[in-house]
Amino acid sequence: MAKNAARVFLGLAYCLLVSLSSASAEVKAVVITSRLPWLDGKPVGSVGAYEKLQGHITYTIDPKAKGNERIADITLAPRDAHGMVEFTADFVVVRPVDPAKARSTVFLEILNRGKSNVSRYLFQSDRKTPFRVETLDGVKLRDAFLFERGFTVAWVGWQFDLPKGTIRVDVPAVPAPGLVREAIAPDAKELASGIHSLKESYCAADAEQAAATLSVKASFAGPAQLLLRSSWSFAHRDDGKAVPDACSILLPGGIKPGKEYEAVYQGAPSPVAGLGLAAVRDFVSYLKFGGVPSALRESPQTEQHVLGYGYSQSARFLRQYLYQGFNADEHGRQAFDAMFIASAGGGRGSFNQRYAMPGEAGNSVMSDLRPVDLFPFTDGDDTDPFTGKRDGLLDEAKKSKTVPKIFYTYSSSEYWARVGSLAYTTVDGKRELPIDGHARLYFFAGVPHAHGIFPVDKIGLTPGQTYENYGNFASSWWAFRALVLDLDAWMVSGEEPPPSVYPRPGHDLVAREQVRFPKIPGLEFPSYTPQNWRMDFGKEFAVSGVPTIEPPKLGPEYPVLVPQVDEDGNDRGGIALPFVAVPLGTFTGWNYELPKLESFHYLAGLIGSFQQFACTKADRDRSGDPRLSIAERYADRADYLAKVHAASLALVGRKLLLAEDLGAIEKESEGFWDGLTVDDQPHNRNKKLQ
Repeated sequence: MAKNAARVFLGLAYCLLVSLSSASAEVKAVVITSRLPWLDGKPVGSVGAYEKLQGHITYTIDPKAKGNERIADITLAPRDAHGMVEFTADFVVVRPVDPAKARSTVFLEILNRGKSNVSRYLFQSDRKTPFRVETLDGVKLRDAFLFERGFTVAWVGWQFDLPKGTIRVDVPAVPAPGLVREAIAPDAKELASGIHSLKESYCAADAEQAAATLSVKASFAGPAQLLLRSSWSFAHRDDGKAVPDACSILLPGGIKPGKEYEAVYQGAPSPVAGLGLAAVRDFVSYLKFGGVPSALRESPQTEQHVLGYGYSQSARFLRQYLYQGFNADEHGRQAFDAMFIASAGGGRGSFNQRYAMPGEAGNSVMSDLRPVDLFPFTDGDDTDPFTGKRDGLLDEAKKSKTVPKIFYTYSSSEYWARVGSLAYTTVDGKRELPIDGHARLYFFAGVPHAHGIFPVDKIGLTPGQTYENYGNFASSWWAFRALVLDLDAWMVSGEEPPPSVYPRPGHDLVAREQVRFPKIPGLEFPSYTPQNWRMDFGKEFAVSGVPTIEPPKLGPEYPVLVPQVDEDGNDRGGIALPFVAVPLGTFTGWNYELPKLESFHYLAGLIGSFQQFACTKADRDRSGDPRLSIAERYADRADYLAKVHAASLALVGRKLLLAEDLGAIEKESEGFWDGLTVDDQPHNRNKKLQ
């Protein structure tokens, strides 16, 4: 205990405030609140023991510096005596105790709503995932992939609207007037009470607001019915009486199911959300180049390269970061050397605007007309013939010569729910545009964005949530392990990674109505895809991040293409991991949440479907299933596993799986076979699936 206390004291002693006269020091101070052995000091493979450092960073940035002017409302932010804008962010760093055994790479994960998703793929703990990294103490690892390879693993706060005590960024708010649009897809509590809380988004500037509006609609682009201002109020109930409350909306007549409500009003002071982008940039720059002394920089040789990883929301954050030129720090130096951008599709997000809503994710998940899936989508320049705008995702990074090595990965859901095709086609969908030479795109066929459980079920993650089809349990995590090492080798030594693999327009990428999906009993192919429109939030939005039109004016819809399928209904044109290469059923990137909201072209967000093959030919003949049965495909369990081994071995040869993982992959496949075909297995679901 005394030794640990001494280490904490020494860590705190590293906190040093830089001179206030230094206007170029983006990291002003590093405070380490905890420095302790991780995993109780037990060695991790040949790398040895790890330690965990936790604390917070104080930043001071020059609002006039090149790059910082892109931060929405930065000119309105309060400044110190030297004209600098100050803010803080939390961090956690887990690193080898012996720097001689560490890699030269920091693996920095962009947290997803304050939680770590990397544990789903690149290490496995004894806790449910995703989990919060601020509570990593006491964790036990079932798999230590990243740590066994000597990576330093780091997290830094970037999202302002998370609870205190999480890894977040604290930014100043500015009293700038502006429009807030609150979309309300009512839950059970709101349906019963007629009250919607604004505390998780933005309170109104005051409870009066005669000009505020509330409307209701049955589709995103459909006509909205404007409710009388006298029929609702900013209020809550107390002993049955309405009490004015700028943080609640009360609709005494009740909130109706199956509809979308939209309130538009003047908001309370808005946080300078874009400082989260600067927090990531300057943390990465500090790790690589140094600045104020701190324990984080004790072994610079272990921080020569930084690889950024983001999944879903976090991956969209990295696309926004690149688009707005944040990979060049205030000195023009490159921050991230590489990025693993997983399951972002063609989207970005509401990360850098007045009244930012970083948790919103687009129409496909009922985030109503948010600035998420916006032009430009492609790495290089494309022109939108409707608006005349010409732009590219990597334009700013190219200008500053700070384009990192990039791996984009897609699940099937990225095509169905994240406008994935637009990231490499013209906006009319008629012609392919190239992925940047610094980038690769890998599509994992049949994998959903959010994989389900096995044995399969139709129950969702939240109480009362159900799906029409069984959830898709497929995952790309085995391949992610190989790809991280591929990307690290490309970044550090220039070793060429596997070539891109994705469906091309005119071949395996087609319009939904051109998909030749088989008529599978119990698996209805969607009659629509989630929609995405050109959206006009006002002229100021593109320049300063201030929306002046809410809801936005809608232009023409973007066409979205999806993968063609084979005779089993499984995606073509991608990387077929063993569960698709040697299938036991049909795996899709789409499903239907019940009750269906067809008027919104809503499927099931980011959830996929699984429909098992019939066990025998007689079974499929009885049901009218056109797909070959399991018995027609495989002589027996051993034959199935032999084919899994051969498919896995082929992917090892392509550097898309690791040879060391083959045994675990085959064991997992044994579980799939037994769970779907063996009558005496307690978890067999075969009869329910037929």
